[in-house]
Amino acid sequence: MPVSPRPDELRPWWKGWLGIGVLVVVAALVAGGSLWLVQRADEAERCTDGEPNLVWNGSGPERECIGVMDETHFAFDPQLKDITERIAKENQRVRDQWEKPEAGKRRVPYVKVALLTPLTTSDTSALPIEEIKSSLEGAYTAQCRANVCPGLSQDSPGVHGTTPQIQLLLASEGKHQDRWRPVVEQLAGLTGGSHPLVAVAGLGISIPDTQAAAEELSKRKIPSIGAVLTATDLDAKRLFKVSPSNSDYSRALRQRLDKLPADQRKGYLVFDSRNDNYVQTMRKSFDETFPEYIENRSVSFVGTTGNNTEGEPGLFINALNNICHTKSELVLYAGRGRDLPGLVKALSTRGQCGHTRPVTIATGSTGAVQQARQVMNLLKGSGITILQASAAAAEQWVKGVEAPTGFKPFYQSFKELKFPDAALSDGYAIMHHDAVQVAVLATRMVTAQTGRAAPDVETVYLQITNLHDAGRVALASGDLSFDDHSAGWPHNKPVPMIQVPPADGRPEPAYRTP
Repeated sequence: MPVSPRPDELRPWWKGWLGIGVLVVVAALVAGGSLWLVQRADEAERCTDGEPNLVWNGSGPERECIGVMDETHFAFDPQLKDITERIAKENQRVRDQWEKPEAGKRRVPYVKVALLTPLTTSDTSALPIEEIKSSLEGAYTAQCRANVCPGLSQDSPGVHGTTPQIQLLLASEGKHQDRWRPVVEQLAGLTGGSHPLVAVAGLGISIPDTQAAAEELSKRKIPSIGAVLTATDLDAKRLFKVSPSNSDYSRALRQRLDKLPADQRKGYLVFDSRNDNYVQTMRKSFDETFPEYIENRSVSFVGTTGNNTEGEPGLFINALNNICHTKSELVLYAGRGRDLPGLVKALSTRGQCGHTRPVTIATGSTGAVQQARQVMNLLKGSGITILQASAAAAEQWVKGVEAPTGFKPFYQSFKELKFPDAALSDGYAIMHHDAVQVAVLATRMVTAQTGRAAPDVETVYLQITNLHDAGRVALASGDLSFDDHSAGWPHNKPVPMIQVPPADGRPEPAYRTP
């Protein structure tokens, strides 16, 4: 007689074919749910709808939007809303001219140029928001000149033809420039297709992350054009710069300071001690250019720019005491513009230690003087003068004084686009315009010869190395030349002097890079 199994001996349902089938269905549902959850999480990390290339990175106060913006607008900062909207709108117009040309008109080819830069800020960020804003306004002016975009008059000076049109991609690398790697990876993925990325401009300021990003771009064969990079040790195969180097700044200052009476040349070197390419090579350039001015007189401080400060930043008591002790009348400053007001405030109290002579602070920078304008009244009342060797001198160039030939057409377009003269004062608009314009000129010089709609990055790189002699380019900051044996530095770059409070009389002719 067969024995019926007890209930606990029955074969579980999930061990049969029915169970297998159910498990397969459940697994599929779970997998689908997982995919849905991953997709939703991915969307939650996006900075804005419809733009997967802009994502939130970091947490808490370090959370910021990084990645690449094209036609989909994201402001990054409320103060950037107007200019980022204008760039996104122009990018969309460029795309529409290719995809949806007006009746009876041909499709207009286009390529992409990226502006790699910090687009977020903090008290220690690589760039303050004012300089970021003027950088974008200058880059947009270059884009508009290339595209003859709405807002420019018919007689507004263009840039070597009208095609291919230019999309200006905003590539946010983080406020400290330390989140560049995934952004460069995105940019590298854009170098193919019918509308390739042909160059990267901007690159922020001269710090180790800039060198690393430039090297990676070079490995990807992408040419890059630094706007305000001046550190002499920044070098990568496909990296160019439209600014003078720190060595050029030092030589320009030497040309000016040698005219001082001998008793006013007793200098004291005040330098930022951080691992920052700009401040380190500025100090080295001063040591090499002014040995008899400085002798062994130097003192360090810790700067406030960057997220890797060591020691208490912004302390100038040692500089004050030593300058008082030696009665030095010339201070060679190798530091960031953000810290210059602190030095001015410290030196304004030097009368308490018996130093009553006027003092000149000499530095080489784009924008340092403008950051020190907050202490302008202190300068006037304490006998302190700032002398800055600079990449641009907008206030005198607007008046036509020693202005480069390319400045007037740039300025006309800048005004037609309704940007104020005040946005030119730090030099960032001028220099970022020029960095983008180099990319545009090289691109159009290639397509003018080949007749093809778009060049590749290698051909654009080679064309930049041929921008000399007959190919010299008239940029807003000078008539510059580039080749393949100057470590990317421009030839014939004027280095004007900016003095605050201003000197009487007409400025002297600017030093020019060899």
